[in-house]
Amino acid sequence: MTNILGRYITAYKNKITNKAFGLVSLHTPENKKGVVLLSFITGPFIQAPGEYFTDPHPNYWTCLEIAKLFLDRGYDVDVTNWDDFRFVPRKKYAVCIDMQYNLERLSRYLPKECKKVMFLVASHPSFQNEAEAKRLRNFEKRRGVTLPAKRTDPMTSDPSVADFILGYGNKTVHGTYEKFGKEILKVPVPAMDIYEFPENKDFNKARKNFLWFGGGGAILKGLDLVVETFASLPHLNLSVVGPSAFEKEFERIYARELSLPNIKRYSRPKIMKDGKIMTDGINILDIFNKCGATVYMSASEGGGGATVHAMQAGIFPIVTRNTGIYEEAPSKVIDEPSIENIAEAVEDFSTLPPKEVKKLSREVWSFARKNHTKEAFSRTFAGFIDNILKL
Repeated sequence: MTNILGRYITAYKNKITNKAFGLVSLHTPENKKGVVLLSFITGPFIQAPGEYFTDPHPNYWTCLEIAKLFLDRGYDVDVTNWDDFRFVPRKKYAVCIDMQYNLERLSRYLPKECKKVMFLVASHPSFQNEAEAKRLRNFEKRRGVTLPAKRTDPMTSDPSVADFILGYGNKTVHGTYEKFGKEILKVPVPAMDIYEFPENKDFNKARKNFLWFGGGGAILKGLDLVVETFASLPHLNLSVVGPSAFEKEFERIYARELSLPNIKRYSRPKIMKDGKIMTDGINILDIFNKCGATVYMSASEGGGGATVHAMQAGIFPIVTRNTGIYEEAPSKVIDEPSIENIAEAVEDFSTLPPKEVKKLSREVWSFARKNHTKEAFSRTFAGFIDNILKL
């Protein structure tokens, strides 16, 4: 009872300091060695018992875990939001970890000995913004409609101010920062749920059922290309999961395709109180268990969190390099994501023998289990703290 009361008091104190000062302060139970500044997301730290985040995006868990790793090592942790450009550091921080966008400004106020870490969660903004602009130009040529950009990214801090850079994603994603000449330490995207291998799945049916799973920004994420592809392949089925298919302009332009019997869309998934991830009243695992492959033609990504999540259920990825999944992951990479090339890839997959589809599924599942769990993230980040920051 005392513990629950303490958690309520801490949560509401954090709500107040977050509202008033844009800061949440966490205190180590160990002998205090110093203070760390985490410029990430404050939301997960102001929840009272019984409150929880419904968004399955990994960053909400990641920031909690980073804070915990420092607290366990004897460091207090101050947390501010990555986009709070008013907050001014006033303590002698030993380390500052920023989610990509605010480090340059924060560094002006940090002590000289503070170790500055940039945590990359996306491709470089100049790359992403041009990638979206190019996709929109191609869309206009193909459909004769002009659409506004949905995923314009604010300019990131100059990576040259960082002492260390960690990043989600693969060599293609990290290559968008190449001009800065800084080594990027690879950190795995953690999937927010893991599943047993679907041993009894009907792989004969699954090879003809495909998934598109992702966040907002339909054109940047290639949903237009995937929907047009499956509109021309009525013998193959597509489940679309996420907010992109509900963007008003996209809904209007693709009203015919989205009403086809072989294309079904589901809204943004939510984490329920029991931990299950649901969409429109359906357990997302039930959708995964019908599908053999995910088709994700993103032009710019961080680490492909949604694709990695689907891989935990043995869903084979048909992706672009810019989706960000590791090069060594079992996958089919489409370098030029045209409708013709996508159609060829999904047709080829749909005609594989069921035993081969199951084999690929197990390879994907095993890779995700080894590389993209919460435990894998924690091991990697703990190693960074202990062996590179040397705290």
